[in-house]
Amino acid sequence: MLENNQKEIILLKDLGMLYSKETSKQKRRFGMYKCFCGNEFKASVSNIKNNNINSCGCLKKELLAKRNKLNSTTHGLTTHRLYNTWKNIINRCNNQKSKDYKNYGGRGIKVCDRWLNVENFINDMFPSYKNGLTIDRENNDLGYSKDNCRWATKEVQHRNTRKIRKSNTSGYRGVSFYKSNNKWAVRINVNKKDIHLGYYDNPINGALAYDKYVIDNNLEHTKNFEY
Repeated sequence: MLENNQKEIILLKDLGMLYSKETSKQKRRFGMYKCFCGNEFKASVSNIKNNNINSCGCLKKELLAKRNKLNSTTHGLTTHRLYNTWKNIINRCNNQKSKDYKNYGGRGIKVCDRWLNVENFINDMFPSYKNGLTIDRENNDLGYSKDNCRWATKEVQHRNTRKIRKSNTSGYRGVSFYKSNNKWAVRINVNKKDIHLGYYDNPINGALAYDKYVIDNNLEHTKNFEY
């Protein structure tokens, strides 16, 4: 570890007045310095005197290394099989630069305070985890919490989605218009089988019939309405 009494920077040579960058409009006095770690580096005299620069960069690297070590050893869970799942959840909800942010954090989906700690997330969700399953929110309009999350297959997740196909003209899941009889047909896919639920005079009644079938048969499909 570097001690304060070792942190002495020595001026080796006055380099005179120089531009900081090619685009700079004003010159500044620079010097060639020797860092306490032994490296030589160039810096403006004013930055050294004002303690804006206090090393060749080795202090910053040392601090970053300590921080990374602390982050990896504090909870000791970076190698846990659910760590990346947790990291991805945090990223898509909190990181505005994430490609998925617009569909999560951008529309108000949040991670509960308890799950901001990876250890709590693992304690809550690992007991029910099975290979091949991924994290799924039962209500797609609510955030990530123990009460709203489960492990599900990709097939279940595809059914449990807020998105409706662009080709859907009714605006409701499972409901489409049939010109042949001027009615709204209702269908639902269960275990890769297409089930016809009847014809209705308007799309809302069709959507209600779709939801009733989901509820009566305890299916995991996303419903059209909240109940």
